[in-house]
Amino acid sequence: MRVWLAGGMVGVMRWMDVLVVGYYTVQITGSALITAQMLFLRMLPMFLLGAFCGAWAERFDRRVLLVSLMVSMAAMYFSLAGLAVLEKLELWHVAIGVTLSGVFWSFELPVRRTMVGDIAGPLRLPRAMGLESATNSITRASGAFIGGALLDFVGIQGPFGFGACVCLIGACLIAGVRRGIRSEGIGREPVLRSLTSGLRYIRQERVIQAVLVVTIILNLFGFACVSMLPVIGRQNFGMSALQTGTLTSLEGLGALCGATLVAAFARPSQLARIFAIGAGTYIVCMGLFAWMGLLGGTALIFMAGGFLFIAGFGLSGFGSMQSGLILARAPSNMRVRVMGVLAMCIGCGPIGILNVGWIAETVGDAAVAVITVTSIGFFCYLIANFLYPELRRRLT
Repeated sequence: MRVWLAGGMVGVMRWMDVLVVGYYTVQITGSALITAQMLFLRMLPMFLLGAFCGAWAERFDRRVLLVSLMVSMAAMYFSLAGLAVLEKLELWHVAIGVTLSGVFWSFELPVRRTMVGDIAGPLRLPRAMGLESATNSITRASGAFIGGALLDFVGIQGPFGFGACVCLIGACLIAGVRRGIRSEGIGREPVLRSLTSGLRYIRQERVIQAVLVVTIILNLFGFACVSMLPVIGRQNFGMSALQTGTLTSLEGLGALCGATLVAAFARPSQLARIFAIGAGTYIVCMGLFAWMGLLGGTALIFMAGGFLFIAGFGLSGFGSMQSGLILARAPSNMRVRVMGVLAMCIGCGPIGILNVGWIAETVGDAAVAVITVTSIGFFCYLIANFLYPELRRRLT
C-alpha cells in the first residue's frame, strides 16, 4: 500500500510538471521547438542512464535509494519555487530542474515498479499492474488539472512548491516499507557484468523483445507528441493554462477507466494482446486529436477531447502490460536489470521529441507535426506486430 501511494504522489508531481513546464515555456518563448527541448531534457537521462540505473540500483537497499532521491527532488522544487517568488527564475533554471527530474525517473521506474511486482507475486501481478496503471491515470489527469490551475491562479511558484511537498510525502511513505527492498541473490556483481547478463537474457526471450521494440516505437512516435499538447492547446485552440490542463486531463481520465477494466478482468494469458491493442489505439487517437487541432474551431475541441479520452484507454492497456509482461516473464534476479533496459527504451523519447519539435518549427504548426509523426509510428507498429506474432497470441 505504501509503495502504491508513493507512486501516486510522485505521479501527480510528474504530470503536473510536464504540463506546467510545457505551457510556461511556450508562454514566454512562443517556440514549439524550445518547448519540445524541455521535454527532451527530461527524457534524455533515461536514454543515457536507464539500463545502468537498473543494474546499479540492485546493489542497494531500494527503500533508502528511493527516499534519498525523493528528498533531493523536494529540495530542487523548493529551490525553483524560491527563485520564482523572488522573481529571479529563468528558463535555464527550469531546464536544470527538468534534467534532474529525468535522472529521478531513470531510477524510479525500475526500482519502485520492481518492488510492486515482488510484493504482489505472480498470481496477483496482472491486477497489481492494472492498479498501478489506474493510479498513473488518475495522476495523469489530476496532475495536469492541478498544474494548470496553480499556474493560472498562483504563478509558476505554485506548482513547484506543491511538487516539493508531494515528494516529501512520498519519501515518508517509502521509508516505512519493509518488503521488496532488496533484489534476491544479488551481491556485488560489477555493473557492466550485470547489465551484460541482462541483455543476454533479453536475447533469449521474444516476448520481452517485443515489449521493448513497441516501447521504442511508442516513445519515438507517440509519447513524443505529448510535448506538443500545450502548444496545440495554446496556438490552435487558443486555450488558457487551466483549459489546456483540463483538456489534457481527459487522456488521464480515459486511461483510468481502461486501467480499471484491466485490473478487474485481465488474465495472465491476455497480457500481450492487451499491450499490443493499447499501443495501436494510442498512436491512432493522438493523430486524430492533432487533426482536430489542424482544422481548428471551438466545436472541434470536444471531438479532440474525445480522441484524447480514447487514447487514454489505449495508454492504460499499453502502460499496465508494459511492466507486467516483463515482471511476469523475467526471473526475480533479472527483473531490475530488464526494467533498467526498459527505462532506456523509454528514454528513446528525446529523439522523437526533438523530431516533432523540429517539424512543428519548420512547418509552423504543431498539429501537422503530430499528424506526420503518428502516421510514421503506426506504420512501424504494424511492422512490429508482423515480426513478433507473440503479441497476438495467448501466453502460457
